[in-house]
This record gives sequence, C-alpha cells and structure tokens, in this order.
Amino acid sequence: MRVVIQVLLSGLIAYLFGGYWPYWVIMVGIAGLALWLKGPAFHSFIGGALGVGLVWLLVPLLTWSASGSDLPDQVAEIMGMQNGLVLAGITAVMGFLIGGTSALTGNLLGKLVQRNKFY
Repeated sequence: MRVVIQVLLSGLIAYLFGGYWPYWVIMVGIAGLALWLKGPAFHSFIGGALGVGLVWLLVPLLTWSASGSDLPDQVAEIMGMQNGLVLAGITAVMGFLIGGTSALTGNLLGKLVQRNKFY
C-alpha cells in the first residue's frame, strides 16, 4: 500500500511542479518524500520511478495528441530518431531512472541517519 501512495505522491509532485521548477529540485522533493515514507529500499525505488516515469510519459503524449502538432516528429528527426514516440519513450525511461534513484537516495539517507536501538 505504501508503494501505491508513493507512486501517486511522486507523480503528483512531478506533475504539479514540473513546469515551474528544474527537475533536480523536484527530485530533492521526491527524495524527501521517500525519506518521510520509509520502508524497503526497493519499494522506494519502484514508487519514485513509476511516479515520475508515468508523468514524463503521459504528459508529453497527451499534450501531443491534444495539439496535433508535428513538432515532436520534427525534433525526433533532427535527433536522428524514427518518430516522436521514440523521443517520448526515451524521456519516460529517463524519468523512471531519475525518479527511482532520487527516491532510493532519500530512503537510504533515512536509513543512514536512523538510530538503531539494541536491547
């Protein structure tokens, strides 16, 4: 259940602040979210990765389909890619990896400063 909450909150952070702040500020926020939620490191990675990756995939695709523009295809052609879908896929993979490593960093930072109580 914690993973689902982290996916939703990470995606919400990436969506709401993505147009206003640089990506690295958003990733610091996602690391803080993972630090706050705690849990296993793998779950933090998956939660952050899916949240950011889905936003970085769906927002460009929905914008592209709503506008009907040829710009993504033209940019992809300039970059030597087949079409705009490849460009959107690469963007989503980058968001997946960046969001996942940010959440993993926040989780591991929390475990680093956590006090272990031995009885």
